[in-house]
Amino acid sequence: MTRACSNCNQLNPSDASFCLNCSSPLGPTVGGPAYQQQNQPYVGGQAPYVGAPPQQFGGGQNFGMQGSGTQGGASGRAIGSAILAVVTLVLCCGPFTGIPGAILGWVELEAIKKGQAPEAGRWLAQVGLWGGIAATVISSVITLFLLLFSAIPMGM
Repeated sequence: MTRACSNCNQLNPSDASFCLNCSSPLGPTVGGPAYQQQNQPYVGGQAPYVGAPPQQFGGGQNFGMQGSGTQGGASGRAIGSAILAVVTLVLCCGPFTGIPGAILGWVELEAIKKGQAPEAGRWLAQVGLWGGIAATVISSVITLFLLLFSAIPMGM
């Protein structure tokens, strides 16, 4: 079952938390599967009791944004992935922080594609993904060179 965005009327997957078109929060799915299984028309609204007609969620107000005019900021996964990538590069932590940063960035990008995370976190997730990979490779190469050069005898 799909859900229509109240902002742009884009149809979105039923498990999406954010609109695929405009990144507006879709609000929680209210009514639940038991309500949907009764073959009654379901428009994503909240029914106060079983059999009642659906009502618009929150009385038409978007409590998630409350008139801020924004579409939400980056999620914690996007911010965390970018921070891990930068920490890997600055502190030369190698795979200890670079790989988790890349994984978090990849997971966040997949969530953005599915509409489950806000579009605002895309560039941070990309920094986390590619920065984590690059910083891991760079620090691994540096570590390899240090190990190789430390093994060369000094008396030559």
